[in-house]
Amino acid sequence: MTIQTELEAILTCLEDIGQPVSVGALQSHLEIDMPKKTLQRRLKKLVEHGQVIADGEKKARTYRLASYGISSSATERSVTESLVLNEKGNEYNQHPIFSAESLTKLAYLDTPPYGRTKRTYQRQLVEQYIPNETFYVPLSVRTKLHTMGKRVDKALAAGTYAKEIGQKLLIDLSYNSSRLEGNTYSKLDTQKLIEQGVSAEGKVHEETVMIMNHKEAIEFLIENAEDITLSSFTVRNIHYLLSQDLLANPNACGRERELEVTIGKSAYTPLSNPHQIKELLARVLLKAEQISDPFEQSFFLLMHLSYLQAFEDVNKRTARLTCNIPFIKNNLCPLSFTDVPQEDYFKALLYFYETNELMPALELFEWAYKKSCEQYDVVKESLGDIDAYRIKYRAARKEAMGLVIRNDISDAKISAFLSRYCHDHNIEQPDKFIAMTIADLEQLHEGAIIGLGITEAMFKAWKRR
Repeated sequence: MTIQTELEAILTCLEDIGQPVSVGALQSHLEIDMPKKTLQRRLKKLVEHGQVIADGEKKARTYRLASYGISSSATERSVTESLVLNEKGNEYNQHPIFSAESLTKLAYLDTPPYGRTKRTYQRQLVEQYIPNETFYVPLSVRTKLHTMGKRVDKALAAGTYAKEIGQKLLIDLSYNSSRLEGNTYSKLDTQKLIEQGVSAEGKVHEETVMIMNHKEAIEFLIENAEDITLSSFTVRNIHYLLSQDLLANPNACGRERELEVTIGKSAYTPLSNPHQIKELLARVLLKAEQISDPFEQSFFLLMHLSYLQAFEDVNKRTARLTCNIPFIKNNLCPLSFTDVPQEDYFKALLYFYETNELMPALELFEWAYKKSCEQYDVVKESLGDIDAYRIKYRAARKEAMGLVIRNDISDAKISAFLSRYCHDHNIEQPDKFIAMTIADLEQLHEGAIIGLGITEAMFKAWKRR
């Protein structure tokens, strides 16, 4: 008997029983003979993969079927087959992102859209999802990604890590998210645009606007990390910042759509009822806000915001930035979509739209997050440990820097001015504050003056003195 057969038998039995059951009771109901130790191993695997939920401890432990909001024998087979492939290994799979099982599934999209089954929005995916009981991301994956993404060892204010890597995050996420939309700016061009405001030659205006919109939206997430919530208000604001000056109808920026939309090269048709769209957006975000695990929360947001298509356009961009909120708030490595191939990304989404199966998208999410962690590991090493003193006095340093520039204080007088500032504002360790502020002033450039309360002209005049 194969492992796959055993896993399917367990899932079928749990579905038939329809309520939590002990190992002993489950063993007696199984239609196949299975030693208790084997049954426990198979249950452990199913729990790790998110197909079964275990409640209680030791002898009191019971097991029940987890609801993915997708009930079909085909889905169960895909999950159990994946478990078998993962357990045995698959020497024939050469794709860097997708397993052989996912590649087989994605081959479905090789059939032209007119030859595929027409699908509409399935609201039961949201309705049947129970936060912290239903899991799209298996425990083993969540644990692994959390270990990779952890960036601080102590409790710090939400957004602390994102602020430390702020400039790099602005460039990386703006570039990669825009690239996935077909933007032809290079990463170097993106950096020049964000840091210096210099547009690349030969690019259409919309590409420049797209990147600058990303910059503004990411800054919004970082600056408001402590207070931001997963609400319609937040997502509408993110959409507004991303879509401003890009939509034919300016009034559609930051507003749920009232028009029908279609998905190119897809057999999926999103909802068209404006009232249902608004209701379901609120419902998706209400459930997302209740999810305690940041990786489950992020993946849930990425998939459901893309699937709902709540706005006339710029939905996937909105999903990519919104799914970073859990990481920013929890001081985890952000998801910058580094090196994610455009074709693989859209195939994974289209497959979910048309089949509601998550496997390819989950594999891409896991791969993309690992790539981001590898990229920011270098940043973490170069930053060293996050300085709590620096974080504590960030606002004061910015205020002091702004005063230095607005008052056109010369180099020779900066130390004395900062010394008085420390005295007037009861700054602890004034020598450290002064040294930090002077170092920041020396490194300051036009692309980093936001938040100082100065204009570009003021900064240039101060630099020329």
